Amino acid sequence: MGIVERRERLRTQVRSDIIKTAKEIAREDGWTAVSIRKIAEVIEYSPPILYEYFESKDKLLEAIRLEGFDFLQAEFLKIKGHFGNPQKQLAEVAQAIWNFAVKNPEVFQVMFNLEGAYCDSKRVYSQAMNIKDNPVWEMIGALRPKSGEAVTKTYYEWWCLTYGFISITMTTQPRYAFPQAESVYMEGVRRFIKSIM
Repeated sequence: MGIVERRERLRTQVRSDIIKTAKEIAREDGWTAVSIRKIAEVIEYSPPILYEYFESKDKLLEAIRLEGFDFLQAEFLKIKGHFGNPQKQLAEVAQAIWNFAVKNPEVFQVMFNLEGAYCDSKRVYSQAMNIKDNPVWEMIGALRPKSGEAVTKTYYEWWCLTYGFISITMTTQPRYAFPQAESVYMEGVRRFIKSIM
């Protein structure tokens, strides 16, 4: 392996370590405890070196937000490929979003500016909501008349139902109430799916 490849691999590893450490600190102490200085202390680098990777905490949070949406997009594509029925696909997508939020609350918080994880950038949202090559939009399109405008409106409603329900649950309910909230969430999702057929 050449010097350039080694440097690039090291750069990728350090970037990954920064993101991982930020999430670990947030999981333990909340997002308000996360700072470039604190991350630098934990991974034993100087803050100026970390600024070479992320020029601000906002840029770091933007990377974590993108990571969350990219992960879910990959899950949605797997679901689309695995299930042929769009009703089943959408139910599985809703369940995947719930499972992701419960397993990775610190990432979900960044994705939706919850619990002190404020990220100013809106760029990732426009990418995630883009209807081009969007598996969830296509699932909804299979259940609606072939009107792009109606499908897009329903897709926006889907976002509000799924991500909105989970965001509100995370900010208003104690952790032990999540199992009961999950059944309410999935019941609402099933009603929504029936309403768009």
